[in-house]
Amino acid sequence: MSPRADGRRSPCTVADAQARLHDAGMFLAAAKSLQDPDVVATNAIHSAIAAADAVCCVALRERSADGSHTAAIELLSRVDKSLSAALKRALDRKNQAAYESRDISVSDARMCVRQAELLLAAARQRIISS
Repeated sequence: MSPRADGRRSPCTVADAQARLHDAGMFLAAAKSLQDPDVVATNAIHSAIAAADAVCCVALRERSADGSHTAAIELLSRVDKSLSAALKRALDRKNQAAYESRDISVSDARMCVRQAELLLAAARQRIISS
């Protein structure tokens, strides 16, 4: 059996969304308290992923469980294309920030924080409205 084109998914509830929202907030708080651009960006990216999960849990009652972040971007695009674009912008910096020896720039780290803030605000709003 071949995997679905849109990746593996896990069912989730509003309670799961709230838990992922908490994680997103904590990752973002960590990102904002640090100075190293790679560590700032990595924490902001984790915040963006958790916030995207929260949005999908509320809107679709499922989240991506695929190792490919592309699947998470595609799933989020079913809910909101601008949010999926924000997630993609942050994830585009993940390899460099988390895995490469070449440091990410301060401006790219700040961009990751902005994308995480946008996703976190959207997740909060959707959970409040649910």
